[in-house]
Amino acid sequence: MRIAVIGLGDIATKAYLPLLTRMPNLELIFCTRNPEKLAAVASEYRIAETCRDYRELVKMNIDGVMIHTSSETHAAIATFFMEQHIPVFVDKPATLNFADYQKLHDLSEQKSVPLLVGFNRRYIPLWNTLVGRADLRTLTWHKHRLNLTGKAQDFIFDDMIHVIDSLNIHGNIDQQDIQVVCQKAGDEIAMINLSWEENGTLFNGQMNRQFGKTCESVSLAFENEAYQFNGFLKGEKFENGVTQTVELADWTDTLETKGFKAMLEDWVSVVASGRMDEKAQQRNLSTHAFCEWLLVKVRN
Repeated sequence: MRIAVIGLGDIATKAYLPLLTRMPNLELIFCTRNPEKLAAVASEYRIAETCRDYRELVKMNIDGVMIHTSSETHAAIATFFMEQHIPVFVDKPATLNFADYQKLHDLSEQKSVPLLVGFNRRYIPLWNTLVGRADLRTLTWHKHRLNLTGKAQDFIFDDMIHVIDSLNIHGNIDQQDIQVVCQKAGDEIAMINLSWEENGTLFNGQMNRQFGKTCESVSLAFENEAYQFNGFLKGEKFENGVTQTVELADWTDTLETKGFKAMLEDWVSVVASGRMDEKAQQRNLSTHAFCEWLLVKVRN
């Protein structure tokens, strides 16, 4: 399988290439406009095929393309390849507004070409099975940063989208029932808190950019059973008054604990089959739509 990687910045080199280059039966082609970066990264991973213009990739017999460029360029590049009937993986956010994402979604359906958005937190092995349980009563997801207030669009689409999508487990958030609290620092956003009830489950999400440290926590509650995670490697289970440690093997690769390994395995299977899961497609659409709604709400 021949996969093209467009964009060789921090996201690609830290989160994707260490895994992609170890996956069996993949041939990688690197593409970036920076000739020095292209030569250096291709040499590091011993990649023979490269190019500087992504449009040249259609002549290189590729089976799929991964887009790791700036968010502003995602829509145009993804559109180009889907028009050529080439499956697309794109970093989140796929676009910086819902109208552009709707066009990508519609094009994907019209051309029957897969469009996979890189939400790695859907694949976290430590708690992935827990989130999917039908008896889930509460799900709380907080992702905080230290002294990093930001403009509303960047705050929501570039960062809080992780929290929103992680809570959007049914892929159909109803904005009418959501309580939103927004705290500002001047003309920038400092904190957003969301809470709502859906299908008998209470959801709460928060991003505080003026927290005491950069951290992420997830808690889940069932009937007389609860879990608390303050990282991707270890957590606690509370049941019948007993606390148990829940953890992955201590040798588990960091990128695997963060869901990247399972996500890339899913991506390879999508390319091989040429099909995307309909629920995942709906969830992508719903998450981007909600981000747009929230952006309008906090700006008003």
